[in-house]
Amino acid sequence: MHREAEIIVVGAGPAGSTAAKLLAGRGYSVLLVDRANFPRHKTCASWINRRAFERFDYLQSHMDELIEAPFYGITFYDSKIQRSGTYLERRPCGYLSLRTKFDDGLRKIAVHAGAEFLGGCAVENLLEDRDGVAVLLADGRELRARVLVGADGASSRVAAAAGIHKGWGKRDYVLCANADIPCSTELIRSTYGERFPFCVYLEYQGQQGYGWVFPKRRHICVGIGALLDNGRQIRSLYSGFFQELKKLGHLPEALQERGTYYELDPVGAVHRLPTLTRGRVILIGDAAGFVSGSTGEGIYPGMVSAEVAAEIIHEALGKRPVESGLERFNQAWRGELGDYIKRLPGGEQESKTRGRIDLIFRSSLVSRMAGRIFLYGERLSLPTLARSLWPAGG
Repeated sequence: MHREAEIIVVGAGPAGSTAAKLLAGRGYSVLLVDRANFPRHKTCASWINRRAFERFDYLQSHMDELIEAPFYGITFYDSKIQRSGTYLERRPCGYLSLRTKFDDGLRKIAVHAGAEFLGGCAVENLLEDRDGVAVLLADGRELRARVLVGADGASSRVAAAAGIHKGWGKRDYVLCANADIPCSTELIRSTYGERFPFCVYLEYQGQQGYGWVFPKRRHICVGIGALLDNGRQIRSLYSGFFQELKKLGHLPEALQERGTYYELDPVGAVHRLPTLTRGRVILIGDAAGFVSGSTGEGIYPGMVSAEVAAEIIHEALGKRPVESGLERFNQAWRGELGDYIKRLPGGEQESKTRGRIDLIFRSSLVSRMAGRIFLYGERLSLPTLARSLWPAGG
């Protein structure tokens, strides 16, 4: 079977579905391809900052289809869970969801905009010629397009097949454990209240990374991500973290450890790639490492990378050669995300980071500034100081 479109997007997560929606909205024929049938599970804490809903304002009419619950700030805890610092706002700082729900909602928005979705389609290989790219599927089908967008996650088959990168090095990712554990709405409210901040446990037990507790509508998300020399440590680290939280009353006593998934997160890895394009192939989202090295947050930057890529693709298809037009993406994304996508701390930078973390628990002003930097990717600046003192809606 042979199918053609102007653009193929591989991967229907936040980055891929956003790219498909925006390109289909411009009138291009778009095939949105994913190896899974939707809705599907994705290992992720699933917090989305408010900026995503402000920037992509079409999401606001689909809130019930996308999100589970708002959150109103952040509480930091130190590595021994003894000291804390909080930043709060009166209006939501962002929203918590389940990736089964959020991703399927974005996919439906893309389809409504005109993209065609093909689920259960694993990519086997790519072939490129002067006129476009052929995508060879595992079931023997062939898809052809003028441009291919790789948005197929941290273990991107498109990235490897196109020769852009074969995978991530040890300093390019953290290992994560995450579980969305079912819990009654009543128990969540009695434990955390109606207008809760989510909780972040910085450098738990001295590990470079953080743990989290995100109460949702009918689930409590518990997870931890860390830069580990031995990947097997993540299981015992998560289990110990979970049990300690229960002892300290940060989790309901009745909550049981279950449904835990493990995944790698390419934090700040985009800074290590020499190029995000090759020929008529362009990478976005986790496939390109668009994940903040300081927070591990990848949904908002993935969606922004898709928006930037859609504009670059539109311009490139109107010119010759298309390949050189796509190369502009390697610089264009930096103007939108260069400050937001922090590099993973290491070496001398790591010691400075530890010193800054300690200040969070010594000064309420520093904790509020750290909250804004964490939640919104802001820089340490006078505007951030002002917003920390007088938060919007606060």
